[in-house]
Amino acid sequence: MSKYLYGASVQGIQSFIFKTNKLAEIIGASELIEQLCTSLFEKSVTDFKKENLIMGAAGNVKYVFDNMDDCKKVVRNFPKSAMEHAPGVTVSQAVVNLEKNDLPSAIDLLEKKLKTQRNISQRPIEMGFMGVERSRRTGGVAYTQRNDRNNKKEVICESTAKKRSAIASQKEKGEDQSKENLFKKISGLDVKNREIAFDISDITKSGKNSWIAVIHADGNGLGSIIQNVGGLLMKESKFSAFSNAIETATKNAVQQAFRDVISSDVISKEHKPDYRYPIRPVVLGGDDLTVIIRADLALEFTKVFLRAFEITSREEFEALGLAGYEKGITACAGIAYVKESYPLHYALNLAEDLCGDAKKKVKASDCENKYGNIPKSSVAFYKVQDSFVADLKELKERTLKTSSGLDFYAGPYLMNELDQLNNKLDIIAKEANASDKSKAVGKLRQIVSEYYKDDATAFFMLERMKEINSDFYKELQLENEKNNAKKNNKSQLLDLITLHSFNYGNREN
Repeated sequence: MSKYLYGASVQGIQSFIFKTNKLAEIIGASELIEQLCTSLFEKSVTDFKKENLIMGAAGNVKYVFDNMDDCKKVVRNFPKSAMEHAPGVTVSQAVVNLEKNDLPSAIDLLEKKLKTQRNISQRPIEMGFMGVERSRRTGGVAYTQRNDRNNKKEVICESTAKKRSAIASQKEKGEDQSKENLFKKISGLDVKNREIAFDISDITKSGKNSWIAVIHADGNGLGSIIQNVGGLLMKESKFSAFSNAIETATKNAVQQAFRDVISSDVISKEHKPDYRYPIRPVVLGGDDLTVIIRADLALEFTKVFLRAFEITSREEFEALGLAGYEKGITACAGIAYVKESYPLHYALNLAEDLCGDAKKKVKASDCENKYGNIPKSSVAFYKVQDSFVADLKELKERTLKTSSGLDFYAGPYLMNELDQLNNKLDIIAKEANASDKSKAVGKLRQIVSEYYKDDATAFFMLERMKEINSDFYKELQLENEKNNAKKNNKSQLLDLITLHSFNYGNREN
């Protein structure tokens, strides 16, 4: 009997999740998307077999059907169920006969078919005539009314209603245990509703300023693994175990980061009774991770996650017996630093672009196994300081390059480079907290400002610092910094000042 490889790709996930800047609705949308490719798809399949599931996360489903009738039923019913479950998304589908193709070839063909289907516009379930009332915030067709925080009536669309329904009454039931799947996945904890953030301001409340960060991380080379060993996984009925291994590796790594970074922050804030965890997961599926986090915790959280992912993926692949990949896989991440009022969908797009930039750096890694290159882990970040929206390339050109050609975009950083960066940040923090009146950290800010005006003045100020603050100059390796700026037109100073600044300030800056 022929087997059939079914694929579904959910479009509009980002716009569905980030159609609003209200954190409660973003979290509700994330919960709905989490259910979409897991419990909802499972319910759509007659006699669902876990071992037949190749992928079921982050808006993508790949499943092997044992007969055509069950496959036809899902093709007919799943898109409607998905669009009713999360109004605003659309679903593209494709099917490939496995009898005529081996699995790697079938997956290639399936992806091509899905790409074709994605280019065919689909009619969304949320439609209305021109004269129909619409939600003022989202532009969606009016569905029902609710009372806003000022107790005034607000018309909302069906999409917003479903998002709010997903976390209905949790905010009010502060002492009750949270029922959110995503938060438990990243923390591994059973927490009360009053301990988690429902507004962006809840995330920044425990910090010293109003900056947040959107982190997006993605595994390296997963597609090539499927290409290389997909046939073997299918032959040994291990594809489901492989998907679970990736999911488990990501979940265990993010829980490690949560324990090391977030839990440590909680301990330091125990005297604050209104403290809420300064992190909110948006996506956690397969090798994808997206979170919103307090800015001063973002880099350390990312570093711990990437290092832990290398270890957890190795453990999972060893247990799976994945020949050629016993060392596991790596991941890259992008961090977009923004003010709490900044539109979050722009921040997510920027974080994804930064993650892509980090991947470009590690693509030609010299660390090889018999199947080819294993890229290293890498991180890229950017701090948005104005309301001008542009792609990453334009932002770097406009804000990080001086008139003389000096480039302040020092990343992306490999893990060993990140360790060196953190060592320098510790030196700067120690200097800033010292009781002397040298104000060396302030001088670094002045030097960065002068670079944008006149290189010669900046170099002169560095020479003066070498005389006046010689120990600090030597510890921070500013001689190398100066030489790099002169010879290679590259400077790390802005990154150091930017990251250092997240530990200071107030709600207005």
